[in-house]
Amino acid sequence: MEPLEKLYKELTSQAKKVEREIEVPYLDALAQVISMLDERHTDSVERDTVRKAISLAVLEGMKGAQPNHLPTPDSVALFAGYLLGKLMKKGENRLLELGSGTGGMLHAVLSQLPDETEGLAVEVDETLVRISAASSNVLERKVTYFHQDALRPLLVDPADAAMADLPVGFYPDEEAASEYILKRDEGMSYSHFLMIEQAMNHVKPGGYGVFLIPNALFEHDTEGKLKTFFETKASVIGILQLPLTMFKKEQAAKSYLIVRNRIAGMTLPKQALLAELPSFTDTRAFGGMVKQIDEWIKTELK
Repeated sequence: MEPLEKLYKELTSQAKKVEREIEVPYLDALAQVISMLDERHTDSVERDTVRKAISLAVLEGMKGAQPNHLPTPDSVALFAGYLLGKLMKKGENRLLELGSGTGGMLHAVLSQLPDETEGLAVEVDETLVRISAASSNVLERKVTYFHQDALRPLLVDPADAAMADLPVGFYPDEEAASEYILKRDEGMSYSHFLMIEQAMNHVKPGGYGVFLIPNALFEHDTEGKLKTFFETKASVIGILQLPLTMFKKEQAAKSYLIVRNRIAGMTLPKQALLAELPSFTDTRAFGGMVKQIDEWIKTELK
């Protein structure tokens, strides 16, 4: 049996056993099981194999969950890590994630970045925080956790970059939303708009944000506030559309949005990075796209 399959089966079987014995939900049980992993389970197993096994065990407990609650697919998270690795300069090692969930995306991204990179993870759900924190310990990743609503006031020093797989919908706390530039004038505000503003408010001048957005993001901007925000506060420098074949419905399709906080003397790219990504499994086409992105970063981001 391959190490990945062996560890995944061990995690899920033990979690289901704990679930039965002490009558707790599967994800709570899984958090306990991950926290008890030691050298007996992970010795001679590559760190990334452990990460993948944990991600698969989490998915086992997410069957039937709403799309907003599902973990970010591993290939999508890893490519976000590639982008952030290209955007963050040497010595920039603080990465903020809002709505970090079980930590699947965060740990995938950190696997693509230097070991000294520090994650700053904000998540409101206690069970998800416990799963992610246990994973950080096992994977020996430096992550500081903030157990709170990501859109409430956040006491964190500015990060070098930020990311989020944006939850799409309305934010019910109208009092908290009233503090944002991107609040709606009437009715509840969009949580996915507010998350972009909150993240970039906690990134240094000149720092980057990489967000997974619905393809229809700009269609939601009926009041024009998002357009103004990107013209005055943070600039859109790239949009990379994920292959439509990854999604059951076209309405669920997503893209990477790459933004940069404005800073004095900053020169915007002559041409934004706009592309439709080929399938991740088409290695030849995808390799060609990565070369184009690398070249764009070298020539346009100075």
